[in-house]
Amino acid sequence: MTRLIRKTSQLKHMIPTAAITLFIGGTANAGDVILHPNGFGEHSYAAWKGQQGLPDTPPGQKNQSLYFQKMTTTASFAAGVAVFQGIEGLPVSELSGLEFWWRTDGHCGAGAPRFNVRVDFGAGNRQTFFIGCAAMVPGATMIAPNGKVFQQKSIAAPFLTAFPGPFTTGTITSLAIVFDEGDDAGMLGFVHLDNIKVQTTSAEFPTKTWTSASDNGNN
Repeated sequence: MTRLIRKTSQLKHMIPTAAITLFIGGTANAGDVILHPNGFGEHSYAAWKGQQGLPDTPPGQKNQSLYFQKMTTTASFAAGVAVFQGIEGLPVSELSGLEFWWRTDGHCGAGAPRFNVRVDFGAGNRQTFFIGCAAMVPGATMIAPNGKVFQQKSIAAPFLTAFPGPFTTGTITSLAIVFDEGDDAGMLGFVHLDNIKVQTTSAEFPTKTWTSASDNGNN
């Protein structure tokens, strides 16, 4: 069986959590979760791109996708990153699923793109877990208006069954999508994502899906 989660210490090219959180700006109101794309390092960034994704919600938008790029070696200290601001404080027991649709002309590897989940278990015990694209559960496919094919990738509910060990009392301190596998070793160095979903059972942090940048203003 494919492991869905690894502790960050097992991934040699893992970008430190401090580096991820450093490259975000602004704050979000309580319960108002914002997806903030950014990046750092050589030829590496994340940004919304018009006419590259699935139809947006509501219709009539720009059919945006969230583009991630690392056009340098995997070993380079660089990454495209998108941070979910405002999720801090959500009990991990109320995080019921994570999902995105990836465009199949891009990279979907064991370590990128991935969801990074940073959890505080109390008593000074903090750990980061990740869920890589290749290990996520594949689902439906959809053809975008530009003819590109997207495939659904998700963590099957209940979310906690994907994690090893007791995982019912921790609190999420950060959540991000990280793309830090480069264009070496036959890899592509980029990916387009769309319909990015954070699913919860929380009234304070309700389930939210991003189809475009404008979804940051919609709850």
